[in-house]
Amino acid sequence: MPVELVILLIPHRRPGRDPAQRRRSQCPRSRSAPRQMMPPLVKEIPMRIKPMMAVLSSTLALITTVGGPAPAALASAAHAFTVRAGSLRITLNASGRITSLRDMAHRREYASADHPASLIKLVADGAQQLPTSLSYDTASSTFTFEFGSKHIRVSVQVVPKAGYSTFEVASLKAPAGVDVQTLMWGPITTTITQTVGESVGVVRDSDFAIGIHGLNDKTIGGWPDEFDNLSYPDGPPKVGGSNWPFGWFSASETNWGSILQAYTYDSTKTRYRMVGWPDINEPRVPVPPMSGPDALIKGSKIALFGTEPDNVLNTLSRVETGESLPHPKINGEWEKTSQGASQSFLVLSDISTNTVTAASRYAKQAGIKYIYSLPSADGPWTSAGHYQFDSAFGGSDAGATGLTSTAARNGVKVGVHTLSDFIDTNDPYVAPVPDPGLAIQGSVKLTRPLDAASKTVYVDGDSIFKGGLFNLMRIGNEILNFKSVTPVPGSSTEWQASLISRGMFGTSAAAYPAGATLTRLQGNEYGGFIGGVTMIDRLSSRLAQIFNTTGIKAMSFDGMESASQAGYGTYATNKMINGMYRKLNSTDDFISEASNVVPGTWDAQGRVSWGETCCTPLSVRYDHQAYYRRNYLPDMMGWVSYSPSDSTLDQEWQLSKMASWNAGAGLQASVHALDSSGDTAQVLNAWKQWETARNSHAFSDRQMTEMRDPNTYWHLENVVPGKTWKLYDIEYPAKPLSAPNNGTTSTWQYTNTHTAQPLQFQLHASGGAVTNPSVTIGGNTATFDTTVPADGYLVDDGTATAKLYDHTWHLLGTVTAQGSASFTSGAQSVGYSATGTTGSTSQIRFLTTGAPEQVTARTHHA
Repeated sequence: MPVELVILLIPHRRPGRDPAQRRRSQCPRSRSAPRQMMPPLVKEIPMRIKPMMAVLSSTLALITTVGGPAPAALASAAHAFTVRAGSLRITLNASGRITSLRDMAHRREYASADHPASLIKLVADGAQQLPTSLSYDTASSTFTFEFGSKHIRVSVQVVPKAGYSTFEVASLKAPAGVDVQTLMWGPITTTITQTVGESVGVVRDSDFAIGIHGLNDKTIGGWPDEFDNLSYPDGPPKVGGSNWPFGWFSASETNWGSILQAYTYDSTKTRYRMVGWPDINEPRVPVPPMSGPDALIKGSKIALFGTEPDNVLNTLSRVETGESLPHPKINGEWEKTSQGASQSFLVLSDISTNTVTAASRYAKQAGIKYIYSLPSADGPWTSAGHYQFDSAFGGSDAGATGLTSTAARNGVKVGVHTLSDFIDTNDPYVAPVPDPGLAIQGSVKLTRPLDAASKTVYVDGDSIFKGGLFNLMRIGNEILNFKSVTPVPGSSTEWQASLISRGMFGTSAAAYPAGATLTRLQGNEYGGFIGGVTMIDRLSSRLAQIFNTTGIKAMSFDGMESASQAGYGTYATNKMINGMYRKLNSTDDFISEASNVVPGTWDAQGRVSWGETCCTPLSVRYDHQAYYRRNYLPDMMGWVSYSPSDSTLDQEWQLSKMASWNAGAGLQASVHALDSSGDTAQVLNAWKQWETARNSHAFSDRQMTEMRDPNTYWHLENVVPGKTWKLYDIEYPAKPLSAPNNGTTSTWQYTNTHTAQPLQFQLHASGGAVTNPSVTIGGNTATFDTTVPADGYLVDDGTATAKLYDHTWHLLGTVTAQGSASFTSGAQSVGYSATGTTGSTSQIRFLTTGAPEQVTARTHHA
């Protein structure tokens, strides 16, 4: 007769461990458990088995077996298995489905009972395959999943770690003739809806967080779009749509909860995939096979964990260090927790060996530690691809080293812009012989010979001519482009393409026989090419060489998403960025950013900062902060602009919005622009004060919330350097009032939300000079006996002595008002009149100042 045993599984004590560490690594003791000097991890598991005695031991991650009546859906007696991953207990049934995701600290269930899913599934022979049985080998800590319908066996080794557990595909065996295309982890279904970090792969509510983390390049966070036609036969249907063309990310919200997921391709043979963005409208094209371990599903590896929300970053730090993933630091602190990760850059278009000293001086005036080179879309290179320095950086690695040394002597580091795996048309990867590693969209065969001068080519297919960018092709060692393609009249197997140019970009036109291969090349958005997966190692090696030898300490992976156009999902993106990081001699104080992040590059990328000076409104930049926060990334505001015509208050508006989110930014300007402005010293000092206060956490939550309003203006005045400031609320209209300079009086209603105070205004002479402006408030008039030059400014700061500036804020003189006027508190009528050049207008902004608030640094910012 069966009996019920209670088996206590108690972890071995590791000698020499700090008691505090022991306490942190263990789940809370049951209230009914007796008090002990060192609380053991105790798990009680009832088991109906034949009479026998067993003695088991476990580590922090726990795998146990529970036998019982076979579930109705199973054909034979089965077991359940539990795996401990931090504070998360995962239960799998005998067919490999996840039946429980339990928070052991709060004893709360998070598995979606209505949408159960398997830990792994496969796509084989074009169809989704679910495991039919699961067994566990204690000696090797390995699960074996059987896929009975296809007779496939997948072994997954589980290794417990401090705060998480790893799951790695140890083997995959399939019968001859069965094509296993992809292994998918999950999707693991949860009931959590509060916060879904799609890129970091963490879902959380106020009490608990569950995470999935890919541990190598080929383990890609998400669900591959090529399998969107496949349903979740053991779980939820797809909900919503991905805004990423190469697959859903590690976490995704559903209308009933959330999912966690990852996958690994089998790349040992040619596959057909969508390899471009949806708006490029490419068909599914053949993706060449790879060789080596990364081509195999074997070795696909994830970490799973559960923890309290405020311990997620600590757990991810353990995962990175424990699994030898990139773990960059700033001033000795991990970038993901360092305030330094959000520090601002001075982005300059004209850094050179001639201007680096001035650029460094300006950065120091602004309290900024990095100057960043962006002379064009490419960066300081002769071409993207080989990334050789142009003449501005000395024309060589040695020249660039000299430039960074000059900056270092001035206390500043140097960063450069890159275009990731973009290949410019003038790069040696293109001419005189195109590199076979350029990414392709597909190939066809010539059906007739092609001579060196012909502008018509006959081929055996038309799929490669559909969609894509820039219509560029390669045949032999020649690059050419096409205009159109049509069927050959009377044929269903032959097409003719009209060519525009032959022998492009320094390649040579030649003759080719029938049967020669014509290949469509992947284009990038700037008219060049994309580096394919076989070129990624060379590109990442060159970038690592630059950063290892020249002293450059910051960069951007602009266009990094293009690596996925190589056809291997975000594997190529992972390989590009992680590959570079693996080759760096040191990642300390090295900052990389990009406009996006994928799950496989979250570890390496210090931050994401998206916002262009030309065309990204503040509302969009604000929207990005929610993404950064749910994905444990530093708040950033992209790049913000500076022009010599900007006033200090214009810049303080930008700085206050940055401070409202504790977000850094790139101040985009040029040495020439900074040289040209008469207000440069004041503007850069404003940057120094705001950034010092922000980085020392001086602003209260209330102040940050109030500053977030885009209609508010603020002024920060330093009191004690680096320690205290006065923060003023400024009533300053975003749009000026406009008045004709014809001697007539313009009258407006103005509301002063502050206390009564002297007149303050900023006047801009638009379209011509302005003479003798006067302002009347409550019957009192202040007249300024002066002429403001065209595009110049007159500024009264409440002292009755106004300053006269030219269009770039160079001080031309001062003028004392005749008479005086003051604002009362509340609504009032304001009159204005002036004369001036026919057709000119006065653009005037009245402003008032609130009472100052004390702002004090709460932390020291190095």
